[in-house]
Amino acid sequence: MSGEIVDAMLGLGLAVIVVRRRSVAIALLGAQSLVLGIGALSIAGGGSGSSLVASFVLLSKAIVLPLLIYALIRRTREPGLVLAAASPLVRLAAAGAVMLCAVVFVPPLGLGSAHIEHAAVALVLLGIAIVVARRPILFQLLGLIVAENGLSLLAASVPGGLSYVIELGALFDLGLVVTVAAAFAHRIHSELGTGDTELLRGLRD
Repeated sequence: MSGEIVDAMLGLGLAVIVVRRRSVAIALLGAQSLVLGIGALSIAGGGSGSSLVASFVLLSKAIVLPLLIYALIRRTREPGLVLAAASPLVRLAAAGAVMLCAVVFVPPLGLGSAHIEHAAVALVLLGIAIVVARRPILFQLLGLIVAENGLSLLAASVPGGLSYVIELGALFDLGLVVTVAAAFAHRIHSELGTGDTELLRGLRD
């Protein structure tokens, strides 16, 4: 997988933690998943049939998941802007520090490309950072998917790749997570009138 593809995935992930609009963040996530699928397809071009199927599964994720999440935001429109706990510049700096930790502290994983290894771990940590830094529940869901894209990048770069059965299982699990999260998001929005998870801190038994 080329370094340009890996760098594009990192850039799109960083953009998710910075942007304000949910629709833009979903588009960025879809683009990141598409880039991942294209990269996996380039690796599997001369490989086995199972690797090709796994690559097409990743490409389908770039279409299916954004559509599911777009359907969610149509049902949970925010009455106003949900203010972030920190400014975009602070979030970007924190995310950059987290990704730097992936480069400095992660030992070699044996994939043959240190750049891909560091990028995959950085995406997982970046996804976690998005969950922590963003208050709207939809952004937290997007953070989980960014982290999963990091794991998929790691899996696609394993010599020989992973079988399409594993990729299909991962896609099913992720779809299940999105479905459950959508149900919770809709319930929270219907009760509180917003998806701002900061309001949940005030709940008591």
